[in-house]
Amino acid sequence: MVMIWQGFGSICLAGTSYSEILYIVILVIKCGIYTLYVVFVLIWLHLSFIVFNSVSRIFHGGKL
Repeated sequence: MVMIWQGFGSICLAGTSYSEILYIVILVIKCGIYTLYVVFVLIWLHLSFIVFNSVSRIFHGGKL
């Protein structure tokens, strides 16, 4: 049951224990860390591909 508290417009979760909210917070943090990990790995792969591609062009007579 979701009850809206009129004072600040926030949402108060009635009938839930703190452990359920803690599980949701931990899940959100883990998903955020995993998302950052995937983004950084994709950026690293993209940059390394650009560097290796430009180095191979230099050594094989191509232009930048």
